[in-house]
Amino acid sequence: MAVLLGALAVLWATYRFRYTESPASSEVFNRSLADKISDVRSPVRRAMLHGMRLTHMVPRAYIWGLADTVRAGLEGRIIPINAFGHAYIDRGPKYYFPAMVALKLPIGLSILILIGLFAFATRHAPPDAFFTVLAAVGLFMLVLISGSTYAGIRHALPVVALLAIIGGIGMQFALSSTSTQRKVAAGAALAIAAVSALPVMRPWEYFNEFIGGPGRAYLYFSDEGVDLGQRVKELAAYYHRDVEPSGEVPFIFYGPISEVEERMRGIDWLGRVPDRDQSRLESATFSGTVIVDGRFLGKFPFWDNAALRSATPAARFGNLLVFRGTCACGPILAGSLYQESLSEIFAEKPNWTAAQRLLEESVALDPSPFFVHIELANVYLTQGQRDRALQSYSNALKYAPSDPQFRQPILAQIQRVSSDTAGHIDPFRDPFLE
Repeated sequence: MAVLLGALAVLWATYRFRYTESPASSEVFNRSLADKISDVRSPVRRAMLHGMRLTHMVPRAYIWGLADTVRAGLEGRIIPINAFGHAYIDRGPKYYFPAMVALKLPIGLSILILIGLFAFATRHAPPDAFFTVLAAVGLFMLVLISGSTYAGIRHALPVVALLAIIGGIGMQFALSSTSTQRKVAAGAALAIAAVSALPVMRPWEYFNEFIGGPGRAYLYFSDEGVDLGQRVKELAAYYHRDVEPSGEVPFIFYGPISEVEERMRGIDWLGRVPDRDQSRLESATFSGTVIVDGRFLGKFPFWDNAALRSATPAARFGNLLVFRGTCACGPILAGSLYQESLSEIFAEKPNWTAAQRLLEESVALDPSPFFVHIELANVYLTQGQRDRALQSYSNALKYAPSDPQFRQPILAQIQRVSSDTAGHIDPFRDPFLE
């Protein structure tokens, strides 16, 4: 109880002991709290969030963020996932997180953890502390297994910290032992861990030696734990050294880097000047330099870059790959056009004409992402083009996964557009945006 009350006190202090998110009593969220809670599919979780809202147990902004975390982290996001070389939507298999922890831990540290478990089994470790750590690992792992997998090891880091305690117990057990063999084994395990992991100064990129051979992990996993923008400096150096002198403008598909950072580092890229670059971004066959995040080259249910996956990169910096020449880059260009359309849709003054053109070009290059058809239908609906909106919603249903949670809302929207020909119909929310 003391821990719970202390946590609540820290939380309220973070929000300056104020329930509202601004001096005004009215909400200032970009989406109302009621709507945010309604996005949560589980009735139990919705009831929990409604209870927190009614009782003012925690600040309103915290409830808003918690609703988003529950929906995205526990119930899943419409994000394509490549796990163990197989394509998934929303989440990988149930064994994903236990396997991910095992494959991200350096082998030497895994050996120390096993020694710690042996110390516990032989009653050479405090049982109460050990049970506490194991219970925390087990409970947190249950939460991970029931949740979404898009973030990979990033969401599982608390488990890694807890396992480190067990590894420390193993080290203490071995070094305090009278057995020379145990001391040598613990020291060797620590040395193996250091030799294998410390040279990899970007820990997100690390996979132990079991994954696909040297440097092949990006073909087997696509979660955020494979890369989080750690190669931007190498990207900038390569551009200024090998691309800029020729006057070529590369196509950059490295998700974590922002346009602001690209400008600050003096990088030019296709799409920066629309009038200059439009024609090159509309063709399924692309010639030039493509700089891409390796985690986008595995198998995907949509925007699958099979051509680049089978090509040999001209240069590589960890998970940042450079391809030069001519390739069938329709899927990668389609994704870029979709992202560009969102900038037009959600601008202070939306440019519906530009958004429509970009989305039409995107589905022409790769029609497989069902949510792009939804966004295009919404644009048509906003402009009063009901027939074209209905056709695009139907296309969305055609390409949507078989899961009813994706298909039923689209079917309901098609029914509304078909039956209510006179009244106002709200656009259908693009699930990929969440």
